[in-house]
Amino acid sequence: FGSAGSTHHCTEDLSIMRAFPNMTVIVPADGIETANAVRAAIAHEGPVYIRIGRGFEPTYYENEDYGFEIGKAVKLREGTDITIIATGIGVLQAAEAADFLKENDGISVEVINMHTIKPIDREAIIEAVKNSRRILTIEEHNIFGGLGSAVAEVIVESGVSCAFEKVGIPDEFSIVGYPEDLYSHYKLDANGII
Repeated sequence: FGSAGSTHHCTEDLSIMRAFPNMTVIVPADGIETANAVRAAIAHEGPVYIRIGRGFEPTYYENEDYGFEIGKAVKLREGTDITIIATGIGVLQAAEAADFLKENDGISVEVINMHTIKPIDREAIIEAVKNSRRILTIEEHNIFGGLGSAVAEVIVESGVSCAFEKVGIPDEFSIVGYPEDLYSHYKLDANGII
């Protein structure tokens, strides 16, 4: 809710919820994935936090049959030059950026939808590092404690090395404006990712 100001931006929730013991943290890419997440949460034993947007976000998925599973990332694009690991609204934007870069610059971009932040899909991250050696994370969250931090923890603990960058809200209260303008300002849209 960009126009409502910092009290409505909720850019710290993932880091807070990740810190709770036994908490499962899910950030669906769109309404279709939210439906899958809710069904999975009902079947899951233990507490689940599902972070949803304002309900006006464009959808990435066409239907619910793509293999949603708590703790298992979904590979959306194959690529070898760089890997974008995204969550939430960043998923569609990362896929659009990858398509543009492939068509216009010949850059091969792997895109991973990391819908579950905790437990995170360690195998998908390590495989991505080995495949491309360049990781970019995209999240509508503070750059501390969310997806980027979770991915960085896995990379450091694995002992493999790569170029790594987190894109999200810097260590500040976000500015006020329409969500699409904020996505552009913080480089969370396809143009910013490119």
